Amino acid sequence: SAIVLEHIDILSETANEFSTFAKLYSEEPVLLDLDKTLKDQLLIFDNKENIRISYLGMENAFVMAPKPQLIRVFVNLITNAIQAVEMQQKEYEERGEEFHGRIFISLRNSTKDGYYDIVFDDNGPGVKEENQSRLFTPNFTTKSAGTGLGLAICRNIITKCEGEIRYQKSFALGGASFMVTLPRHKEGQVRL
Repeated sequence: SAIVLEHIDILSETANEFSTFAKLYSEEPVLLDLDKTLKDQLLIFDNKENIRISYLGMENAFVMAPKPQLIRVFVNLITNAIQAVEMQQKEYEERGEEFHGRIFISLRNSTKDGYYDIVFDDNGPGVKEENQSRLFTPNFTTKSAGTGLGLAICRNIITKCEGEIRYQKSFALGGASFMVTLPRHKEGQVRL
């Protein structure tokens, strides 16, 4: 019965992911304050012991995006960072060592003119080189639970917003670094 319940949970989660996937093109873009939106999401994750989450933002960073979908991207990336750090902590614990998790999120002007970068860095294990090319592929996961749709959905949402998402090794913290690049809202810009 435990196995049946586990599979029911997996099927339910998969159905929810596909439902979200279907909604990607039905929600209208709205003017969104990136700094406020990121701060609001960080409040949800403020209760993690042994993981310090830092944020460096900037005011007046506005984009046009479907709000629930962009929030989903931010929550997914923060959740992935927390899970990676917790996995690293567990490995250290098994060796009898202590490990303090760190996640650093920054919102800044992009080197790409007319864009913002939102960077999610962690000090987890990072993504193995052989898995990096498949990161944004549907149904790819390195986790024991999950559908493998999270990053694929994130990429579709960001692409719909005329932005980009990419992965690299974190120079600051040594783990993973996901960078979301979104176009700035310009005064008088017509809704997408």
